[in-house]
Amino acid sequence: MRLVSLRQVQPGMKLGRTVFNEDGKVLLGSGMILTERLIAGLARSKVDAIYIDDPRTRDIEVEEVIQPQTRTLAVETIKNTFKQITNSNKLARKISLVEMGLHFQRAFSSILEDLLLNKQIIGNLATLSSHSPSLYHHSVNVAVLAAAVGMSLGYNRQQLMDLGIGAMLHDIGKLNLPQEMLQKEERWNDEEKEIAKQHTTYGFELLRKQQDISLLSAHICLQHHERLNGSGYPQGLQGKQIHEYAQIVGIADVYDSLTSPKPWRKRYMPQDALEYLLGSGGHLFEHHLVNAFIKHIAVFPIGSSVVLNTGEVGVVSRVDSNYPHRPSVRIIKDGRGNDVHHPYDLDLKSNIKLFIVGFEDDGLFLMNDLF
Repeated sequence: MRLVSLRQVQPGMKLGRTVFNEDGKVLLGSGMILTERLIAGLARSKVDAIYIDDPRTRDIEVEEVIQPQTRTLAVETIKNTFKQITNSNKLARKISLVEMGLHFQRAFSSILEDLLLNKQIIGNLATLSSHSPSLYHHSVNVAVLAAAVGMSLGYNRQQLMDLGIGAMLHDIGKLNLPQEMLQKEERWNDEEKEIAKQHTTYGFELLRKQQDISLLSAHICLQHHERLNGSGYPQGLQGKQIHEYAQIVGIADVYDSLTSPKPWRKRYMPQDALEYLLGSGGHLFEHHLVNAFIKHIAVFPIGSSVVLNTGEVGVVSRVDSNYPHRPSVRIIKDGRGNDVHHPYDLDLKSNIKLFIVGFEDDGLFLMNDLF
């Protein structure tokens, strides 16, 4: 399969991977033949790219590190909790919050089990998302990324649970922000950004009172926007004053935010987001935590269409985590843009004169605008 931006999707194409809506429900199932009506529905759901089943790349598997049912459970847990917290019935809200910790323990345990079973693909953890963007999916993505870092650092199960639950709930304080801000499709102005900074404190005050949610998880919510040099918020903490868990979640939060589309901008390319994080080492985040994070991220994710310096176009078919910039590429177009009759794989590790210059569909990404 291969990733195609929605603007390039044509009726008759076959969906290669399930697409979820913002609530974690299946929007379109894998194997469906796309029609103009279905494509229009994807656009309304703000899906900007999907994976298609292409005969030339049918053997290229784009694996999810967590199972679809695991993602659905996690998204539903976050969604239901957020709705319960905003329930106008105080008694109903109080009753539901009693079991909040248990619900998140169950949801993150499923994520953790999937990660432990899929250690072989954690080195290529990040694929380009093909679901409707939402706070719920973002929270799950951050939890998965943070847990992978915790595993690489040798965290035990309890440490991973505290880290993962805090990651899933890191933005829960946004529920206390004005609804018009949360529903706004334009970038927040300076005044709104200052209001939004309060979400860390709101979330901490809520989580620290909950049964079965550790104080460490609550501190992730409080500190995930703090930065080593003191430029973060809400307290302007520096260095070791910031808990390691909060730094890990902060790194994952930045990466997923940059590589996901927003109503007011396209997504950034993975390599640009990684370059930003590399530049932040020792300045915004601890060097060893940034390094632990980036070794799990595929610079050119499997299934993405890339352009070589020769002008040839191919689909990333395999990634060696020791050489993330030199994947294997299935060539499907020659240097003149003509389809190749017999697609073939090139291992860039063995072809030192060849290198990737970018993604085929640069309209999917913001270019040269991050630094």
